[in-house]
Amino acid sequence: MLSKNLTIIGATGFLSTTITRQLVNHGVNVRVIARNPDKAREALPDSVEIVKADVSDEQSLMSALEGTSTLYIHLNTETTDMDLPFYTEREGVANIVKAAKANRVEHIMQIAGIESLHEEFFQNGVIESRVIREAGMQFIKDSGIPYTFFYCSFFADSFVRLVENDSAYLFGELPHETYFTNSLQLADHINQAIQNPKALNQHYPVQGDEAISFPEAARRFFTNYDPKVALETLPIAVINELGLPASEAQFLQQVWEVSGGLKERFVSEKTYWDLGEPQRSIEEFASQLRLG
Repeated sequence: MLSKNLTIIGATGFLSTTITRQLVNHGVNVRVIARNPDKAREALPDSVEIVKADVSDEQSLMSALEGTSTLYIHLNTETTDMDLPFYTEREGVANIVKAAKANRVEHIMQIAGIESLHEEFFQNGVIESRVIREAGMQFIKDSGIPYTFFYCSFFADSFVRLVENDSAYLFGELPHETYFTNSLQLADHINQAIQNPKALNQHYPVQGDEAISFPEAARRFFTNYDPKVALETLPIAVINELGLPASEAQFLQQVWEVSGGLKERFVSEKTYWDLGEPQRSIEEFASQLRLG
């Protein structure tokens, strides 16, 4: 089989660093387009090729995407301000698409939230910033370049971000069960989608294979990631007392309100059939993440 090549935009974020490393572990030849090459070099394996470019600079993308066949986009919008003139997930993706077409890119993959495919799972509404991402995804669809969109459930990786002073904090009522995914599962799916005709123009839900409540998932995660972390559940109103900037507190509050209403059902049969089943439990993932 021919070696797999992949260009990644957005490889140095919280989730995408782990995804990139796992793709390298799979033997994928990875090129990363980064605004800050020094930061990328510190975070990523030595085998990764790093090219400097910025999604706000269309001309830099024209050069950086030269020779790319398959592209994976992993960008993120964390704001409740829907009136900004530039978002990486919308105007940035528009620039990426123009450069991809000019370079005859053959396949574009992108991460998305499961709310963009199954809004009915969300009983308390969805995060407003989805409209930014979906506008960018429409640019990809309209380009005529074959695409693969991965619509992901809640990432178990995110529990790490909830820790402060050996305590992990969950906010609000979290009564429902979720099919938690993780960065390694998504990397496995991306790997299987490269050079895979079945994956072209597909919308894949990305879920784990077990429905677990937020508190139970967090307990099982930290038992294997760091047993000294204590789990605490606090009212959502406490977020306003944390001293965060107003915009950050507003976004965090919305995330937890939406999470409290997340009631999934399993919809990933086709994903498993085309791209493989999850290879690790939440405990196994936590242990692997801890070991790096």
